[in-house]
Amino acid sequence: MTVDPAFPAAPPHFALRMSAFFGGFFLIHGVALPWFPVWLQGRGLTDVEIASVLAIPMAFRVLMAPVGGFIADRTPSRRFAIRLFLVPAGLVFLTAWTASTYLPLLLLTGAAFTLMQMAMPAGEALALTGARRFGVDYGRMRLWGSVAFAAANVGSGAMLGLLPIEAIFWFIFAAFVIAAMAGFVLPRTPKAVRAIDDASRPEERPAWKVLGHPNVMAVVLASGLVLGSHAAFYSFGSIYWQSLGFSPVEIGGFWAVSIACEVLLFAWSGALIRRIGPYAMITIGAVAAILRWTLLPWDLGGAGFLALQSLHALSFAAVFVGTQFIIVRAVPEEMAGSAQSIIVLVGGLIMAGMVALSGPLYAAFGADSFRTMIVLPVMALGVLAVQRLVYPERA
Repeated sequence: MTVDPAFPAAPPHFALRMSAFFGGFFLIHGVALPWFPVWLQGRGLTDVEIASVLAIPMAFRVLMAPVGGFIADRTPSRRFAIRLFLVPAGLVFLTAWTASTYLPLLLLTGAAFTLMQMAMPAGEALALTGARRFGVDYGRMRLWGSVAFAAANVGSGAMLGLLPIEAIFWFIFAAFVIAAMAGFVLPRTPKAVRAIDDASRPEERPAWKVLGHPNVMAVVLASGLVLGSHAAFYSFGSIYWQSLGFSPVEIGGFWAVSIACEVLLFAWSGALIRRIGPYAMITIGAVAAILRWTLLPWDLGGAGFLALQSLHALSFAAVFVGTQFIIVRAVPEEMAGSAQSIIVLVGGLIMAGMVALSGPLYAAFGADSFRTMIVLPVMALGVLAVQRLVYPERA
């Protein structure tokens, strides 16, 4: 990337400090995604209650994401906004330690994870400022989030092999602390650079105009359906593997393998898109999701589940990359922000709805409930097929 020499120099160690933020932030996800439902089960919540504790705040976070961006744009600096969200998030989560019933757990943990998620728009904005103004490689900074996520899967699983389930709470709290600490070492872009960014920001158009493009409507919906099909697995995957007798170390390894394969797909995504195209990526991802949820209820053994988890590279990463590539080509630059908001909104609401539904399904059908998620990628394939027939001139 060519950097205008008129701009001030980048703050010292900009990329390193941003990498630390992404690592700290996704450390929370790396512990919470596989183990938070297990901790809730240990607190005596039913499958339906667990699903709602995950789903209700998830839907609320989707709606609050624009608020986080609005606040971040009006604080003295991006790093101030990040601290403003992450520090209270950790403190609120800490108060959940004394909660042992459904409603307090829903409210306290939901508020903590919502505040945490509201820090991400400011973090992304700060990283992208570095990429635009200082020529810093965004991908290399963001990669450390995936690395931290995978490390947290394995590390927390290994520690749970030695400690009781209640230790999960303190693992998550420790991750909150680390993320907040990373917020205090973040760079602050010079005022002159932020002024240039603010002045050059294009005027936003209404988000509904983005949805007027048939390609965008179809792709956003298809992507949201495939990604939303992961809901039951995200909610009850670890609980299911526990019921099969797998140790926390093994379960952590299952999660880590999926992220490692995701990273590899991201690394080769450019070559894959050039070879087969973004629509094929989404289609392959939908087929992989169907295969994944078909096989998951069977006891495949350790090696079998490791192999099955590798499909995450297709059912998630391929769909994500293909969607982003299509949106970049189909949507004008000045509407890119609105397009991303639509993706988050549609995908987030589908995911939240399916997480809520996964509780009753898992309570009624156990592992067979994973197969009910097949309906979503099948619907996604139908959406893409209709698009091809009705609107063949795809960008």
